Amino acid sequence: MTTRTPGAPQRPQSYRQLLALPGAAAFFAAASTGRVGVAATGLGLVWLVHGTSGSFGAAGATVAAFAVAEALAGPQVARAVDRWGQTAVLPGVLAVHAAAVVAVVALATAGAPGARGAAVVVAAAAAGASAPQLGALSAVRWTVLLHDHREDLPRAFALESLANAVAFLVGPVLVSALAARGAPWAGSAAALAVVLGGGALLSLQRRTAPAAGAGRRRPPGPSSAAPARRSLARPVPLLLVAASCLLGVHFGGLPIVTAAWGDVLGGPASAAPLVAVSSGAGLLGAWVFGLRSWRTPPLVQVVVAAGSLAVGCGAAALAAPAERVSGTASSALLVGGLALAGVVVPVVVVQVGVVLEREVPRAVLTEALAWTSSASAAGSAVGAVAVGRVVDAAGAGAGASALVVVAVLLAGVVSGAQAQRPCHPSERHH
Repeated sequence: MTTRTPGAPQRPQSYRQLLALPGAAAFFAAASTGRVGVAATGLGLVWLVHGTSGSFGAAGATVAAFAVAEALAGPQVARAVDRWGQTAVLPGVLAVHAAAVVAVVALATAGAPGARGAAVVVAAAAAGASAPQLGALSAVRWTVLLHDHREDLPRAFALESLANAVAFLVGPVLVSALAARGAPWAGSAAALAVVLGGGALLSLQRRTAPAAGAGRRRPPGPSSAAPARRSLARPVPLLLVAASCLLGVHFGGLPIVTAAWGDVLGGPASAAPLVAVSSGAGLLGAWVFGLRSWRTPPLVQVVVAAGSLAVGCGAAALAAPAERVSGTASSALLVGGLALAGVVVPVVVVQVGVVLEREVPRAVLTEALAWTSSASAAGSAVGAVAVGRVVDAAGAGAGASALVVVAVLLAGVVSGAQAQRPCHPSERHH
């Protein structure tokens, strides 16, 4: 039975109590606001470049440059944050990002199309390389705030997962609505304003900011940062990054499968309810997961979630042969499969972060979390291309089957990580 030291802060056992911790609501709100802008930036670039050039190909190249640069540079920016501190590094990152986005807008709206195309791509790459890693910064603040209640990190990370899901729902809608009003640059300008506002508010909050340099949470070690960084190359962190990449493949492939199913069922209007089911299930899963403490070791939970992901995608694949399954049964399989696949994804996201926090020193935690984000982004790009080709060749059912394979690989990778580490005492809840 767990006892509490007299005078120690009470353990937060709900989202409300979590946000009531000193400084928590302020940094969470600031980071969550900024993430809406980050989530909106990619689509904002699409509308900007297409609106000024008339080419979706040019828009795609611009967004690809942004995404690749963000995936490559994100961990390096995070490394600087770990070394110098959030409040020291974030303002400079925001300034570079703002200058790059302004350059994209200026180049896209003026100049000869041939000359400006390459310059727009270069400026977009600079914007991606300087995109603030607000999710990682917020997550690390939770690890500091909950240093006496580390068993509650899953709840805090579930809250982060919720914020991220909401950002990717609200952000694209925001820029699309602005672009529809006839100003191609308006979406990018709004996204930048939201990023700068949230990021600036976060940088001003020193109370909850982690200490710069080797601020360690475990027994003292060598003062050099090199031993801490070497921990990133240990088997468990590497396997968790690989798991994040595989989850990214799922993220990239699922919209293709959903769109393909919508086309089979009658067009884009038919895809909208399927997207709502998948996104809504993800939000519900993140919310419910954080409402209670779980006794099962984190990576065992991830393996179970990956298995459920395989079952959900398998159900969507089985819905394909209309001649073998009635229309009602086929729809039930499809909707049920998408819902199951959506609801378990937050378990993977949350518990990968939780285990990573236990496996690496705090001195490199921001970088470690950024590597998982970059791996997920890279996997998403691969998944979109690979699953798209499978769907073109063999249909929506085959695309869903490909995601089953991805889920099985995810379960295998996480099982390997679990085999490398015993259950940490603080991961058992009483």
